[in-house]
Amino acid sequence: MKFGMLIALVAVASAACSRQPAAPPATAGATTVYTHARIYTVDDGQPWAEAMAVTDGRIVAIGSAADVAAQIGERTAVIDLGGRMVMPGIHDTHVHPTDAGIGETIECRFRTDQLAEVLATLQGCLGKLEPGQWLRGGQWNDGLFAGSNRMPKEILDEIAPDHPVFLMDWTVHNAWVNSAALRFFGIDQTTPNPAGGVIVRNPATGEANGILLDNAAYVNRRRLPEYPLEQRVVALRWALDQVAAHGITTFRDAIVTTSTMAAYQELYRRGELVLNANTSLTWKSAWASSHDEEIALIGARRKFASERINTDFAKIMLDGIPPTYTAAMLEPYRPNAAFGDAWTGKLMLEPDELRDDVVRLDADGLTVKIHATGDRSARVALDAFEAARRSNGDRGPIHEVSHAELIHPDDVPRFAKLRVAAEMCPILWYPIPGLDWEAWLGPERKVWAVRSLVESGALVTYGSDWPVVPTVNPWPGIEAMVTRADPAGASKATLWPEQAIDLATTIRIFTHNGAVANKVGDSSGSLVPGKNADFIVLDRNIFEVPITDVGETQVLMLVVRGSEVVNKL
Repeated sequence: MKFGMLIALVAVASAACSRQPAAPPATAGATTVYTHARIYTVDDGQPWAEAMAVTDGRIVAIGSAADVAAQIGERTAVIDLGGRMVMPGIHDTHVHPTDAGIGETIECRFRTDQLAEVLATLQGCLGKLEPGQWLRGGQWNDGLFAGSNRMPKEILDEIAPDHPVFLMDWTVHNAWVNSAALRFFGIDQTTPNPAGGVIVRNPATGEANGILLDNAAYVNRRRLPEYPLEQRVVALRWALDQVAAHGITTFRDAIVTTSTMAAYQELYRRGELVLNANTSLTWKSAWASSHDEEIALIGARRKFASERINTDFAKIMLDGIPPTYTAAMLEPYRPNAAFGDAWTGKLMLEPDELRDDVVRLDADGLTVKIHATGDRSARVALDAFEAARRSNGDRGPIHEVSHAELIHPDDVPRFAKLRVAAEMCPILWYPIPGLDWEAWLGPERKVWAVRSLVESGALVTYGSDWPVVPTVNPWPGIEAMVTRADPAGASKATLWPEQAIDLATTIRIFTHNGAVANKVGDSSGSLVPGKNADFIVLDRNIFEVPITDVGETQVLMLVVRGSEVVNKL
């Protein structure tokens, strides 16, 4: 080839190259770069990093400070985190923000096992009410009535003769009411127990004593006057501030009715819903006004969905709880004066009915969360999920056994096989006063089998169940899942420590696993390029402090989709 021709070809090639789209100028850069950090990614390919770049709410780069420095442009905000630990935001898959907020901002709230203190608090609340107005609140426990020769309703009658009273207990399953409330509900000696509930009675006379268990509480709770929408919105906003303060970027409201959905919609309309919300719509629940209303809400759920709200979740209550002997068991409870020596509890729905309901909801694309605290109810729930897989195929939603605290060993492998999540909820993986599992179940049946479920390959997730527990703070629960001991240090005892797991596995449960269960595993739960910038900055590196200090962790910054929601730096 002649030299002149070669020069011409080079010139043509150069001209062609010059017509290609120009690369973005280096000065554009990312929106924000977080640097000088210890970033725990929950990504096996790169567990730790020191810098992260975010643009349009998504992570665009993560790695060494030198690597990420290339993302810094003229308009990039560079935030030096001073060596602090960063990790993905926590996913709480079971919480009741509206109830927590209403209890704190509207109702009469107390948390004590001293009757005199409770009565003093109630009398203070009564002084603020108009004549005949309902006194509502909680959260009491059975210990209040120990040693008293009066029926629970009589204790309330003495201080509130002119007000109907309705107080939920600490589990939010049972109600303590007075005579005026019983009259309002039409409960007398001839009133039958509702399905799934018990009207507790004086054993000598058959008179209702003022305690309503499970559905006996719920069916009457829904008859109380509904709080105005503005009060419910204020209550929800207060509760979500608490959720955010503890590092939770995504949550699942575990019982959502039409009125609850209205509060979420109004908060979203005002631009004040800054966290990622998922709503478990009730199904055949005594919390809802009617089943027709539930069907209508599920049918119209997509019109309530948005970039902040996912409505493709449902909730079914299948049994009660072990402390009141209302959880459904495979073997009898320990002998009890009230229930005898052959009592196994009851299901709220018959297995065939539950199966048909789950198949229907699964076919509609809904993730079904089934409240099942006994080993029989857990088995019946798994049977229903298995029927849905047979009927609709294996590619449907990941369903959930909520409060998977008591699982028969034969059923542990079924979670992974059926793609069912085991929700660890509430944070009671350690001995606390008032929860005497052996007294109810005997020493053979063990609760919160976290390690067994993890080793089986099950998707184990976390839910706080706040306000059943006193706080939505996940950090004491994270510590206790590792130690199986009281994070407050009140006792050195442990609860079946052979079920303890390591901290890295625990963090994965609280982040990645929760994201998968919340249907956002591809966009949240770990810190990798392409995922949403949902993360938190901590006041300590939880992998470098004693495990007994993890429960005291404070969240200094919370970022949701690239926007700061909490900043205490």
